[in-house]
Amino acid sequence: MCLALACAGPTVTTVRPAPPAPQTPAAPEPPPRPPSGPFSRELEPLPKQRVNSTEGIFTAEVEAAAAPKLTRHEGSTRLEIPLGTEATLGCFVYERPIDAAGAVLAVAKAVQGHQGVTVRSLTPTDVSVVADAPVMFVNVDYEVASPGDSVSAGRLKLMVSASPALPLLCAHDEPGYARTFQRITTGLASTLQVPGPPRAPAPMAELRVLKLDGRLAGFDWRTGRSLGAGAQRTEASTSLLLPGAPNGSRAEDRTVTTITDDAGQLLEQRHAHAENGNLTLQVTLRRERPPKPPPRETPSRVYRYEGRQGTRPLKGTFTSKRGLATEAMVRMGVREGLLTGDASEVLFDVYRPAELLSEPTEVVLRRTPSAGPRALTVTMGAISEEARANASGAFEWTERTLPEGRLTSELVHTVPPP
Repeated sequence: MCLALACAGPTVTTVRPAPPAPQTPAAPEPPPRPPSGPFSRELEPLPKQRVNSTEGIFTAEVEAAAAPKLTRHEGSTRLEIPLGTEATLGCFVYERPIDAAGAVLAVAKAVQGHQGVTVRSLTPTDVSVVADAPVMFVNVDYEVASPGDSVSAGRLKLMVSASPALPLLCAHDEPGYARTFQRITTGLASTLQVPGPPRAPAPMAELRVLKLDGRLAGFDWRTGRSLGAGAQRTEASTSLLLPGAPNGSRAEDRTVTTITDDAGQLLEQRHAHAENGNLTLQVTLRRERPPKPPPRETPSRVYRYEGRQGTRPLKGTFTSKRGLATEAMVRMGVREGLLTGDASEVLFDVYRPAELLSEPTEVVLRRTPSAGPRALTVTMGAISEEARANASGAFEWTERTLPEGRLTSELVHTVPPP
């Protein structure tokens, strides 16, 4: 994948970058300095331009100095949005879901691929909800070697919207205009829709912000919808940008789709894991029908899984005496067993194919009174994390240790409100 601006070559400013300040890992991150010089430039609001794809795929409205130019590609449409500045703002509207972190990393690698260009940092700056979808903004800071010993600095601003209907990826490669870029791309994402009556938003949605050692690193987005007759469909997607020396940043994208019956029992679960935009694991799990007539004793539930791990096919069955728990079951156990009940711990079986493919993983949740009234310790196989639950049993904060550092999640958006 290659945005027009990245493919055409980086746009730089001749300001020589300041030498990097020494960093002390234990010290708190200082507040960012206000931009100066070319990096402080902004634009007043521009006229609104109506955008209609000729194929009838989408409609939208966007600020622009003149009418945007649309170019059709296979599976996407490219928008070139003139701002009246040196560089246009470029966007791609996709027709299928994309991996948010993987898409950002692909653009950064395209910049790095230009001769004499070195990407210095890939920094998420903001995560929010726009038009019922998670949106992430990222700065790609780079340097370009010039004739002689001089070095020029540039900053590519990126925005990715993980909308399930019309994902959006935008870039602007020109110093400054940070607030302008965020305003224009947010406005575009908020009006982008498939022609016809808009789809009703998911009645349940949660956004968690992910931070690595206190720095923004990605997001976790969860939604839930009714399928009728008591069945439910929930989707959980995680997009994470991690440092990965010596080859630069690393992108992880994970999606889990769960379908439950009218009793809240798991019927089907689909897992998709991608690293750096490449699909590494894809597994579909289904619950087998119980025997008829049912035995007198509670039988172990049987589950069948099938998929691929890289190029290796996967297929098999396993049993769970407890039955695989859904997120709703875990929340109920936390709420009724640990927060309002007398239990000191609750146990569940869950399916985590990336860690354990052919059997369930036992999850143990224990109260940690010394850390607060709703503090918990969560153990999943060899993984342990600290957590804090809200009154409904959902995790509003978690922390665990990765090889790259301390990863925390914080619940920042819920529908319906708590």
